[in-house]
Amino acid sequence: MEIQDLTCFVEVAERGSFTRAAQALQLSQPRLSQIIGQLEVEFRTELFQRSSRGVALTGAGEVLIKSARQVLGAVENTRATVDALHGVLTGTLTIAGMRSFTTEAANIMSAFRAEYPSVVLRIKAPSDEEAMHSMVSSGACDIGFARISDTPEYANNLVQHPVAVEDSVVLVPQTSPQGKTTEPITLAEATQLPLILPPAGARARIALDAMFTESGIDVVVAAESGHHETSVELVRGGVGAMFTLRGGLPGNVEQMVTVRTLTPRRQSPIVLLHRRVGVSPAATAFTELALKGLRAQP
Repeated sequence: MEIQDLTCFVEVAERGSFTRAAQALQLSQPRLSQIIGQLEVEFRTELFQRSSRGVALTGAGEVLIKSARQVLGAVENTRATVDALHGVLTGTLTIAGMRSFTTEAANIMSAFRAEYPSVVLRIKAPSDEEAMHSMVSSGACDIGFARISDTPEYANNLVQHPVAVEDSVVLVPQTSPQGKTTEPITLAEATQLPLILPPAGARARIALDAMFTESGIDVVVAAESGHHETSVELVRGGVGAMFTLRGGLPGNVEQMVTVRTLTPRRQSPIVLLHRRVGVSPAATAFTELALKGLRAQP
């Protein structure tokens, strides 16, 4: 088994497709299939379940992926550490982003790339904060930005750095009575409009429902959407109001909808995550730059 074999295995697992993995690795698909087949012979078990929709890890594959990431991470960290001794930061930095806090995170990534152009950034989008912790804890990502301040028990190998606090805001149609001003808006005023909410069962929806129940407010649901950009477009189309965090809004949002801060203020802490051990030079440099840049903001 070679390091390249593990690289191929991880690439197929992460992309869920031999075709996409082969393209990313610049290998022919038959050659990639041959490498995975050789690994399965060596480990005497199937690593992937094949179907017409792609591939998924078997139970044995799930076990191997953790070790494979650790090995590849150690190899890359060793190379990067040697390069760092010569004053050059190289390698790949994988960052788990979140649907909110996108503007600030992108600014830090841009500043990092300007300072360390030899490091390739890979940005991943976890489904929720729990997945975020899992990806950083397992080594699938080096850095993560998360909204939850409580680390899950299975991810106690993580270090958290508080970096920001985001305000809850309400997006309202510009054509609505609530859209004529950008002054702070109360919960009662916002819920006079029909609402565009996350799907039932989503973490954000559970938090919103709890807030409505606590305040004794009945709401009218106009739409349920798990796609942030579509939800903003629905607000612009006059369908209803939307609760979100300021950090995830596009730069041109005020041309599309009216943004009003919720009052009393509801804020969400943002933390930067990385592992306690095995942190690459690139991840260390990114953390230092992020903490310096974000804490310097007013």
